[in-house]
Amino acid sequence: MTFVDKQITVFGLHRSGIAVAKLLDDLGAKVLVTDPKSSDELQADIDALKNREIDFILGGHDRRCIEKAELIVLSPGVPLDIPILQEARSMGIPISGELEVAASVCAAPMVAITGTKGKSTTTILTAELLKRGAFRRVCAAGNIGVPLSSEVQHLTAEDLVVIEASSFQLETTTRFRPVVSVVLNLSRDHLDRHETMAAYRSAKLKICANQTSTDWIVLNALDENVIAFADETHAQVVCFTDTATVERGTYVEDSQIFAKWEGESHWICDTGDSPLPGRHNLQNVLAAIAVGQIFGISPDMMRSAIGGFSPAEHPALEHAFEPVKTINGIRFINDSKATNVAAVKAALESLSDPILLIMGGYDKGNNYQPLIEGVQSKVKGLILLGAHTGIIRNALATHVVIQGAATMGEAVEIAYSHAVPGDVVLLSPANASFDMFTDYKARGQAFREAVNHLESTEAISKSDIYLDKLSD
Repeated sequence: MTFVDKQITVFGLHRSGIAVAKLLDDLGAKVLVTDPKSSDELQADIDALKNREIDFILGGHDRRCIEKAELIVLSPGVPLDIPILQEARSMGIPISGELEVAASVCAAPMVAITGTKGKSTTTILTAELLKRGAFRRVCAAGNIGVPLSSEVQHLTAEDLVVIEASSFQLETTTRFRPVVSVVLNLSRDHLDRHETMAAYRSAKLKICANQTSTDWIVLNALDENVIAFADETHAQVVCFTDTATVERGTYVEDSQIFAKWEGESHWICDTGDSPLPGRHNLQNVLAAIAVGQIFGISPDMMRSAIGGFSPAEHPALEHAFEPVKTINGIRFINDSKATNVAAVKAALESLSDPILLIMGGYDKGNNYQPLIEGVQSKVKGLILLGAHTGIIRNALATHVVIQGAATMGEAVEIAYSHAVPGDVVLLSPANASFDMFTDYKARGQAFREAVNHLESTEAISKSDIYLDKLSD
């Protein structure tokens, strides 16, 4: 695909929009960037594109955004059904996404990882495993916070790039073709945008739409929605599971991880060798090992990479089941990145101690029924944060005592007041953060600050505050 002298409009500024605008400008395109926010709100983003011949239409989209456009490129957060894009389609203007554009000029082989939960962890761990291979450079990019557009001009055929791919990114791809695709799991999420589970699944399926018999796909053998991809792809299938053996892939037996290839099983490590807690992370490790197996990374090398992996060294893994601290024998865990029900379910399954759970936020069309069993068996109190928590309350009120909170500080105080040594206070919202915070990171930071305030001031006295039981 050539972009020289092409009139291209980029919808959405921010991180991905800035990266793809720079890339297109470097490739000789005539770039226009548009965003519904005002120039005052976007000044830092505008400054990131200064000294470039890039035009802006800010504060809203109008017909000037499309009247000369030969191609429209979307940042992942831009909905496909806004009126200006519907008009562009009627005019026959092609619409693509940042990932598609970057991938079209990427010289390096691509590994792409998607799923409802665990994408960031698996992407980073996979990159660490593959660094043990014979590549000049291995980098992680995509939805992980580093747009592929910002990396592609530095990559060669001797490199390898591991891409975290969201459904928003995949739905705007047409020719995207990774040499290895990975589908971790698939459950209800982002239905505020995709509307139906079928549409969400179709977006995820695009990860392997262009793969051929020379490519590979790694699938979760325990997820019925995922393993069905095997019948819808031309790629060679590799599976992972933590409960049974596989014909080709990775599995667990007697608390040991094995990789099976061409009929032979090789011990990789013990499950306890991984620094990543919980069954959901064990599945992430299995998926990463399966990719390493495809690229011929030796068991010894993979064992070393897993044992030496430190989540704290990777900013993209902040706020993902992150221990904050222990106060008076009560553990506080920040899982702000758990923006869907599947992630909360995984967090609950990873804990054996009684839980004071903080949930709430911007609902994306969630079904909370899958949480009932875990809530009944493990959660001693549920604190709902935010104004729009009625759906959660209606789904879970008969299974757990619920209290509302107006601020993160109040939520943490309520949880602490009902906790005893050995309990866990867990922030695992199941929702996006946009009702109260700019993003999940800001929400997680607010949780950290509330916990730190709790420790530093000992503001909560269990003798005279919140002595009443949690109630409606």
